[in-house]
Amino acid sequence: KAGFARLPYPVDGGTIDDLRSFVNIRRDEDFMLVAAWATFSLTPWGPYPVLVLQGEQGSAKSTTVRVLRALSDPAVEPLRALPKNERDLAIAASNAWVLAFDNLSGIRDQLSDALCRLATGGGFATRMLYTDDEEIIFSARRPIILNGIDDIATLGDLQERSLLVSLPSIPEDERREENTFWAEFEAVRPRIFGALLSGISAALRNADDVHLERKPRMADFAVRATAMEDAFGWEPGSFVEVYEANRQQASETLLAN
Repeated sequence: KAGFARLPYPVDGGTIDDLRSFVNIRRDEDFMLVAAWATFSLTPWGPYPVLVLQGEQGSAKSTTVRVLRALSDPAVEPLRALPKNERDLAIAASNAWVLAFDNLSGIRDQLSDALCRLATGGGFATRMLYTDDEEIIFSARRPIILNGIDDIATLGDLQERSLLVSLPSIPEDERREENTFWAEFEAVRPRIFGALLSGISAALRNADDVHLERKPRMADFAVRATAMEDAFGWEPGSFVEVYEANRQQASETLLAN
């Protein structure tokens, strides 16, 4: 379709840590969540957690989103504003695999519910244009990235389905020129892509052997991400601990609001 770009040809020899220098994520725990999301977004399984990146101006939120989308659904214009209604959201989802919405300052209740259905699987019904009583039904699951300065996913249902990651501001002496940054990323992107595919392979190989003591919300994601641990060099059982801590932090944020 128009606007799509090519995925890289995967190359052996890369590791998931090759991604670190291209995303502004300092905490190991947050990097694990983002790496698992990026890997899971390449699969048709779903349901998909919504990746929410928050940070002040100068925290490279948009650049981080561009990098992540370039690994699973490259596009000529990777970022867009949040649609105004469900119909426009359905149209966006029919024309992309990963939906990346930039610079948000809040989400209306109706669209928050629609994003939940899109992430976990559900239908949209909208009136067909130029008719009074005919509907078009759109049903799909899609990986979603949201970014903004303030708390974005403030409604319970969306927050329960989200990975909340805070990005720190980048000091001026650590900033990189755009041309240099993207040239370096393009050089290593095939190796990062290969590492993500290794994670998918591990998930397929190990998922049946994963038995979590407690099944968290978005349990399919938690199981598959746990099954990727050996491919990424993570300690056994570490992902679920990180994921549950993120869920707890999200719940505390929700109560504080």
